[in-house]
Amino acid sequence: MATISATFRNDYGESRKWVIVDTSRDPNSPPVIFNDYLDPGQSTPSLGLYSSDGTYGEVTYQRSDGAPTLSSSITDGSTVGME
Repeated sequence: MATISATFRNDYGESRKWVIVDTSRDPNSPPVIFNDYLDPGQSTPSLGLYSSDGTYGEVTYQRSDGAPTLSSSITDGSTVGME
């Protein structure tokens, strides 16, 4: 089991609560890896993501007032913008 790391940035423009789940680890019951508020432009700490091939990870994130969004092809050390 390989692990990569990435950060996630609030690009929405207002403070919101975000939930991020690691859908690449177990799509049927993905673990929550972040569940907290982010201010505009604020990023999470570096979060560990499962990677089956050691290169790419996949998460689903959801803003407290938005729909779930799938983000795939996340690479080690990247920053993912969330809107």
